[in-house]
Amino acid sequence: MKKYGRNALRLVSFALVLVILLLGVSAVVQPKGNRAADGEQDPIANGILGEPKNTIDVLFLGDSEAYHSVIPLKIWKDTGITSYVCATPAQRIYYSLEFLKKTLKTQKPKLVIFETNALFSHTSYLDGAEMFFEERLTVFRYHNRWKTLSLRDFSFGTDVTGTELNKGYRFSNAVAPAANTDYMTKAASPAAISKQNKMYAEKMKRMCDEGGAKLVFLSTPSAKNWNKNRHAAVRKFAEELSVEYTDLNIDNKVNIDWQTDTKDQGDHLNHNGALKVTSFLDTFLADSGLFTDKRTDSAYEKWNDDAEQFVKGTGNSL
Repeated sequence: MKKYGRNALRLVSFALVLVILLLGVSAVVQPKGNRAADGEQDPIANGILGEPKNTIDVLFLGDSEAYHSVIPLKIWKDTGITSYVCATPAQRIYYSLEFLKKTLKTQKPKLVIFETNALFSHTSYLDGAEMFFEERLTVFRYHNRWKTLSLRDFSFGTDVTGTELNKGYRFSNAVAPAANTDYMTKAASPAAISKQNKMYAEKMKRMCDEGGAKLVFLSTPSAKNWNKNRHAAVRKFAEELSVEYTDLNIDNKVNIDWQTDTKDQGDHLNHNGALKVTSFLDTFLADSGLFTDKRTDSAYEKWNDDAEQFVKGTGNSL
């Protein structure tokens, strides 16, 4: 028995030393800022960390459908409401949760709008566990940073003041018409939201409730990804969760022209399509009665400057 006790003690001691080493290495490889130059993996979405404290009214979460559909600077220009799109390519809902958690540390959004395409992404409990450990032992996420480490990485100071001009929106003027424009029909197979994704969405709802934010589900136009089956599945789940749900694919609410408003044959919208979605959101947000118009507030002057810079840089209107 004494032998087993000694072996157990050695094992515990080894595990403890290993954890301490991993924590130490994590502290070194953890990016010391939120810019790409700092080694941050998703600097555009993480640009929200550089926004002044408690200045973001609306947070958008989701995958590429979100960042190709929502133009925060247009919402600002039209309504004086501030917003940010914390979306990443193929974003899984557990990653949406991570962005929500990070945002709520420095911001108090009144609305959190989740783009629902991510509800149908494949997710396993193992994925969530991996994200859990990556948040705490960041060496597992940033292990490749050893190639670019500098003296700054061995300090404990951080600088997360990096901001993003477009507030998470990804501009594209490309046009590639969609062939399937009658896509809001019944699909051959039923649409199901996995138990894992429902669990993460429930966590998102609780986190929003605790943070004083209202959670809203939004389905942006996508001829490639959407159909009546998916609409019905999200609508049912939204009712179960007591979450407001808006599907812009139903009755083509924003008058998308699939010959001119998509960049890649109906998967994502281009700037012209995003303008239409954002015009709808202008009215939706203004009618909520939750926000004040800050366009004449000197503390938000940079938003006016960024809107002007966007128009000059892209040659396109807002």
